[in-house]
Amino acid sequence: MNLPWVGLSLAGAIICLPRKYLGPEIPLVSRLMAIDPIGIAFNMAAPVLFALALEFSGPVWDWGSGASIATWVVFGVVLVGWIIQQYWCIGTTSEQRAIPLHLLGRVDLLPLWIASGCAGASYAITLYYTPLFFAFARGHSAMEQTVRLLPFVLVFIAVVILVGVSLPVFGRYNLIYIVAGIATITGAGAMAGTLSPLVSESQVLGLEALIGVGLGCSFQHGVGVSNVINKTPRDRVDSAVMFNMAQMGGIAIALAIAGSIFQNVGYNLLTDAIGDNGYSEKELREALAGVSSAVWQTGNPEVLSRGVEAVATVIGREFYLVVAGGAICLVCGLVMRWERLNYGRNKSKDVEA
Repeated sequence: MNLPWVGLSLAGAIICLPRKYLGPEIPLVSRLMAIDPIGIAFNMAAPVLFALALEFSGPVWDWGSGASIATWVVFGVVLVGWIIQQYWCIGTTSEQRAIPLHLLGRVDLLPLWIASGCAGASYAITLYYTPLFFAFARGHSAMEQTVRLLPFVLVFIAVVILVGVSLPVFGRYNLIYIVAGIATITGAGAMAGTLSPLVSESQVLGLEALIGVGLGCSFQHGVGVSNVINKTPRDRVDSAVMFNMAQMGGIAIALAIAGSIFQNVGYNLLTDAIGDNGYSEKELREALAGVSSAVWQTGNPEVLSRGVEAVATVIGREFYLVVAGGAICLVCGLVMRWERLNYGRNKSKDVEA
């Protein structure tokens, strides 16, 4: 479904490309070297290896197998190499390296990046595993799952817009992260504690909306806040880079961890629930992969009931990751500076304490 839109976007981007390079006359090779290709390669390799090691250990490889250990070792080597390359600027300079490490000492910006990363992680888990619950526990089709995700998505969008409009008025950005943390903890905690095949759909939809309120407060506004805090264009660009890395990294890491939990914990729960009915490991793994497995096509209502209960349980446990993200966001909001930012309404001051 997304591929046609990706193709359309790619075609539009190609059409909009300028026909002539308008920058200074610098050779193409020099321009490519200026973007820190080594750091970018490490930046791509490390998350991919982490996801492979985490996702394949258990479902594909035994945790103690040679393939699993080798992947984890390669990931560790790449991660250490990435840190060394960025810290000592190997093949690049301190101004051109992929990660602006000089900003890590900015205690006024660090909580913003962490909170944004947690918001991205929480958003990804909610967006992915809520429809999965409706698929397994209710047997809904893809369209029906999408409709039942609307309370989360629509509330999220509305809160993002509302906060974006109102933040320049009251200026105290730490308050939105405190509210975000409280709302996310409340909604995700209730979701984790109550998610089961017997829970009412209205309750799930209401908790989705509550999580949407929390994530709408914290997901998008870190860049705007940091642009007001930073006074130089270079710091604003570097801060935006850190924001995007934190948010996209949070999404990637959270989905990898959540996928590992779903596959490993879910398999154990399914084995305990219906493993004595003669199902093989392959059939149980397929049951977690989708609703077309032989496990879900059985005519035994007791097996279906226990299997659905096991899957609903592991999906509920995924929301403890969202609770953790909300808790970290709340802590970040509490340690942020209690200051009122001036978004240009008062020209006499940049920041009013």
